[in-house]
Amino acid sequence: MFASLDSTKARQDSLTSLPLSSVTYPRLLPDADPLPERYVWHTLGVPQRSKVSTVTVGLRRNIGSGSLCALAVLEIHNPTNPKSIRAQEATILDPMKYFKGSDEPFSVTIAGTELYIITSSQDMSLVYRNTTTLSFDEFIQDLHVAFEMSASGRRIMWDQSKGKCLLHVGTDLHRAQLHPGEHLDDLTQALLKQIEQRLTWDQVLAYRHRLVREDSKQNTLSLYDWCASVLVPAASVAFFGEALLRINEHLTEEFLAFDEDSWMITYRYPRFLARNMHYSKDRNMEALICYFRLPLQDRPGACYYVKSLEARKRAAAMSDRDMAISFQLFYWVTNANAFKVCFWLLTFLLHQPQTLEVIRAETQPSIINGKVNIVRLLQCTLLDAAFNETLRLTSGASSARTVVSSTPLRNKVLRKDTKLLMPYRQLHFQEIFGPQVKEFRPERFLGKSDVGRSSEFKPFGGGITYCSGRFIAKREVMAFVALVLHQYNLELDDPKQALPRLDEQKPSLGVIGPVKGDDTSVVIRPRAVSAKRP
Repeated sequence: MFASLDSTKARQDSLTSLPLSSVTYPRLLPDADPLPERYVWHTLGVPQRSKVSTVTVGLRRNIGSGSLCALAVLEIHNPTNPKSIRAQEATILDPMKYFKGSDEPFSVTIAGTELYIITSSQDMSLVYRNTTTLSFDEFIQDLHVAFEMSASGRRIMWDQSKGKCLLHVGTDLHRAQLHPGEHLDDLTQALLKQIEQRLTWDQVLAYRHRLVREDSKQNTLSLYDWCASVLVPAASVAFFGEALLRINEHLTEEFLAFDEDSWMITYRYPRFLARNMHYSKDRNMEALICYFRLPLQDRPGACYYVKSLEARKRAAAMSDRDMAISFQLFYWVTNANAFKVCFWLLTFLLHQPQTLEVIRAETQPSIINGKVNIVRLLQCTLLDAAFNETLRLTSGASSARTVVSSTPLRNKVLRKDTKLLMPYRQLHFQEIFGPQVKEFRPERFLGKSDVGRSSEFKPFGGGITYCSGRFIAKREVMAFVALVLHQYNLELDDPKQALPRLDEQKPSLGVIGPVKGDDTSVVIRPRAVSAKRP
């Protein structure tokens, strides 16, 4: 029952059962689904006597690799208050608590499938360097299935008969687009133009989504929704041109509705259990199908990556539907995180107005006539530190691999055909980041501190899954925040409103959003108007 990286005898000698905590996890399945499987945590050779806890969790029998890892991320990130257990008759157990802070790998058995958990940055570095026996491809394949790509489309994506498969060609094109160089500079300028246009006062007054109060001199609105309403369409136009938003003018709202429950797709939730998510996903896909059916001359403005990858997929005879699905994954990753970072960064600054004013003064020379000088802006050290600190506090990212052949790791061996998960969030609260690690303190990234280059700081992952979008994401966030602070005065609608809570109960593939219902209500005024006020 207890799979381990150690020998059977050593495992039998080390395992000591604790009183079992068997509960029902209420959110995964309806009552009519099959009886739940056993879910077992155990150590992999921790020197002290290992501790085992068993918890009953509802799981579908056909759970895929992506679903398996999403569940594990949810469990690892969320220790539960005992009071909440009694109140809700449910719990999420944190396995690392049982191992007394050890950073040794351990494994989880879910529905009879073993999953290795890597929690130390040193072990993660070993995983990153291994690109032969540890593979990320299966998790992308699972996503293609979850997004309902046809079998023929998946064969085209993974066909290596003529060299690199289309997925790996797409990865190369993605890096060429988003790594420093001409293509990134072109994309940056297109994105900045869209952000600048959408942050004019006329656009703020025209904003009606979840409007709180409005008059000609100020607007009171949801900061979360406002960030999304600016940045999601701005990125859509920068990457695809304007045609996509013309096809569906509600595409931003449809995407946000999908993103709210997108974690369900990694669990393979059937349509009858996730109607809203699937409905919004389908509307996004329909818009992309229509987009790719348009003649090229009717949809100008697409970036290098979109045009180049589309040409290769057409040469491989991929259908419009499957092409739309493959680009839907890209659209999701492109738009799911930047607006949340901007929301959290501005929220933290609104609760620290002195820091806000210093950043406003620091970034002022980078904004000329409402235009961003991105080279100068990227040299603003406090804004850069605030960006990193926001990522440290709000990132819920993780990475996964499939063990394609037996692989040594330290003094252990990872068995073939098992899965490996590397959650990053726990690294961001270690001692290297200094005191008060749960508080927003940008200064920890300033001066001689090298925590930004520490192996414990992994908001963008690492290895072959090191996020190619990290450069454009930083430019997008810093430009948005600097423009907002340059053009507007912001203040909390209620000075006593609390910081929104991070929704750590929901699985996250990137930046964690706020708990549903939590938000930051802000009063926004043009700085020229505000200056005339008594």
